[in-house]
Amino acid sequence: MILVAETVRLHVRFAGRSEDLDMAELCLAPGASDTELRTALARRYDCAPAKLDDYVIVREPQAVIVRPIAFYG
Repeated sequence: MILVAETVRLHVRFAGRSEDLDMAELCLAPGASDTELRTALARRYDCAPAKLDDYVIVREPQAVIVRPIAFYG
């Protein structure tokens, strides 16, 4: 029997760049809250957590996507 750890990828669009991370890399559990995600990302990008307040967080089965709000039209 092989045990496989649950891996959730984190795709982040911040400051004009995209990055794919493993949530464990940020010491986050797969079920981390929006606040926990924003706090960990603020540490990674050396910015205030409030800078990420308007970012959209989309949860998919195998990934979490964090991106700025998109305006159309």
